[in-house]
Amino acid sequence: MSDVSDSLSRTPDEQKSYDYYAGIGLAVAGAILLTTSFMVRNPVPLTVRGAIVLFMAGGLAVTFGFLRVKNQQDYYGGMALVLLSLIAFVASNDLPGMRGFAFGPGTAPRLFAFTLGALSLIVAVMGLITPGPYVTKYKIRGVIFITGSILTFAATIRSLGLVIASFATIIICAAAAEDIRWKETLFWAALLTAFCSFLFPYGLNLPFQLWPRFY
Repeated sequence: MSDVSDSLSRTPDEQKSYDYYAGIGLAVAGAILLTTSFMVRNPVPLTVRGAIVLFMAGGLAVTFGFLRVKNQQDYYGGMALVLLSLIAFVASNDLPGMRGFAFGPGTAPRLFAFTLGALSLIVAVMGLITPGPYVTKYKIRGVIFITGSILTFAATIRSLGLVIASFATIIICAAAAEDIRWKETLFWAALLTAFCSFLFPYGLNLPFQLWPRFY
């Protein structure tokens, strides 16, 4: 039996219990981020703080039954990525933005954070209006490989350069999927690495070296 069939066999009480605690978790995470936004050196824009408050409201609305989640995977997965985009906005708040037509160090993080937040919000809304599977059992494989990919990038970007660091990061991150297809993964890793190698040093004029220092 598939995960979807198993999940749809859960009782309504089990679903309500999961939504209750998951909604509280979202609200608490939002409250922590909102508190952190008052601790950074430069004032965080009111639009970002307002978005955090709305994020908290979305969690509480699920907890108290004002919103009914029909697809837990989409809703909570989308909300988690929305939270990640809000964290990026707060974390990059001290970085200067656009200067005329020139991109500043904070332009790219905010641009990517906005895109991620907008797309993730769409996914979360779809989780409210379209039926789908509940959240399946927690698996450690994805956490290990995705966390490892981030640490790999941080450890290799200076010494090995953007090309090798990006390619290795994408490969390790893709290994988080149990049904990984290596031919397709290698192709997309090469394509995304080429895109990053053009975007950051040339398109955004960021000081990334492409190859190892001894190259």
